[in-house]
Order: sequence, then structure tokens, then C-alpha cells
Amino acid sequence: MNVAEFWAPWEVTVDSFDGIQDEVYRIFEKWSERGRTFAWRGQMDAAWPLHSSLYRRLSWSTAGAVPKESDLAAQEREILADVHRWGLHMGEYGRLSVMNQLAMLQHYGSPTRLIDITFNPWIGLWFAVQSRSIDQTSPQPDVRVFAFDVTDRLINERDAELREWEDGLQVPWPRPVPQNAGTAAAASYRQWVTTAYAWRPPRFHPRLAAQNGAFLLGGVPSTGVMVWPKTSSAADGKWSIDEVRQATSVSMRVHKLGAEAGGPQSDAMYTIRIAAGAVEEIRRRLEELFGYRPLSIYPDYPGFSDFGTPGLRRTPPPTGVLRQAPRADRVPVLAARRMGV
Repeated sequence: MNVAEFWAPWEVTVDSFDGIQDEVYRIFEKWSERGRTFAWRGQMDAAWPLHSSLYRRLSWSTAGAVPKESDLAAQEREILADVHRWGLHMGEYGRLSVMNQLAMLQHYGSPTRLIDITFNPWIGLWFAVQSRSIDQTSPQPDVRVFAFDVTDRLINERDAELREWEDGLQVPWPRPVPQNAGTAAAASYRQWVTTAYAWRPPRFHPRLAAQNGAFLLGGVPSTGVMVWPKTSSAADGKWSIDEVRQATSVSMRVHKLGAEAGGPQSDAMYTIRIAAGAVEEIRRRLEELFGYRPLSIYPDYPGFSDFGTPGLRRTPPPTGVLRQAPRADRVPVLAARRMGV
């Protein structure tokens, strides 16, 4: 399946900073007066799925299989058990809740079901247009920004049961059970695999504050209440559940931005495709207007490790490709240029 085809009928395409600015303002103008809160996510390739790192790596590790919630849940519990064996479940003030363990794992690059989002649309945009590694030699692709209405999805602001997730010492979401079991447990599980949630975690690290960060999470999409139409025309049919899972690991349906008739009254999700030719201009404007660059978005040692030496390759050049090594006195200049200094 070509994931880009999944998003294409619903996306809006822009080719300039002014274009993306207009679309961001259009979302705010439509929803702010209704008291809705939006979160944002940028992806550096418009053809990428909306997958958590755990879902993506689990698929890679099983010969490209399409994991179900039961597969993801089993792997998640195994990871958390290993965290306990390594003694990493204890924090400075006692045992960390499961969600705080997952947040720490996510921060340091371990696979989790959490998907990074931000409440700042311009930071979400920056993640889509940030400079690529010097190791990446393929042409610049189109990039993508997602906008999610999380007003009714924030567990911090929901009923007491969901707020308690944040402090729970056991995995708070339901274990997989047959959806046709006809029990309260089955009903709870069915809601989990047909709903997505957002979580604004404690600011346990400066990076979260710098990024105005949060997480999107939920069960892997399942058959049941939700369906995913291929286009706005019923005649074009629906995506199969495996096709849906190849495109997204959370149960959210994308809507057409600007489609007023029959549009969502809440829980909207939009996607904006940005033409490759506009990426450099948008990145420059974000730095000029807001000062966004790696040193402000990733203000920590792991961030420096990943982005602080952009003029140095992480991997050898492709076989047969010879490059003149930069003079030692040129390396800081090359790095500064990559950083936009």
C-alpha cells in the first residue's frame, strides 16, 4: 500500500510559508471560538505513516507484518518488564508510574506507543522542515503537518478514571480481549482500540518545555465502530483494517480542511502537505521569526549528540563515492551553516 494515497484525498497542499500560515490561521479561526484545543505534528516525508516508534519497529522486526493491538500490547509489556529488570522504574522520589516510564523511554529513543505532538503549530511545522542529516543524499521530499483536535482527548482534563492513568503503577489501558465477548472488559477494550487520547506529561525535562510537547496514544485501529472511507464519496469504498494500520497506529480519521458541509463538530484531524520546494524557505522563516533551530528545540546533551555536529557524517559515504575531506578549520563553519547561524 502507498501510504501517501491514504492521506491524499483529505490533504491540503501548500508551496510557501504564506500558504502554510494561511492554513494554520484557518484552523484557529474555525475552532478557537468553539473553545477547541489543537495539537500538531510535523513529519519530514509526506509519504510516512502516522506510526508510533514501537509500532514501526515491531513491523520491521516481523518481516513487514501489520501488527494488531494484541501484538503491540505484548511487546509493550515485555519492554516494561525489562525496564523493571534494569532497575529503571525507580525515580529520584520513588517508583515511576507506567506512563512516566514510557515518557522517559520515549525521550531517550526507546520504542513506545507514544507519538510526539506539540501544542505549538510553528514547532510542529519546524519538525517537518528541519534540516536533514548530511548522510541523507536522496532528493528532498514533500513534508507533512498534522493537526489534531485534542480537546476531549486530553487525559489530564478528563474524568477521574483517565486522570488516574498518569499515576498508575500498572499499565492503565485494557488488555486485549475478544470484542464480541459481551462483557464490561470487552466494552472497555473496544473503546480503547477505537479512540485516541492525548497526554500533556509533567515537564520532567527541559526539552518538553522547549517543544511545548505532549503525546498522542491509543489502541491500534480495529474493526468495530469506526470506518475509514477512501474519499468523501461513498462510491469509492472504504479502506480495509490492514490498510488503515499501515497508515496509522492510532484510531483517528482525517478530515478535509475547509469542507464545511457535513464536517466534524469535534475531534477533527487535518493534514497539510508542503511541497519540497518550499521547505528551505519555511525553515528560514521559522528561524527568523521565532529563533527555531536545533539548539532551541533540543536543549540537552542527547540533542547535541544528534544535531550539534551537522557537518560530520554518522555513516561512511556510499561505496565508490569519494569526497574531499573538509579542512579542519572549515568544519565549524560548515556546522554553523547547517544550523542556520
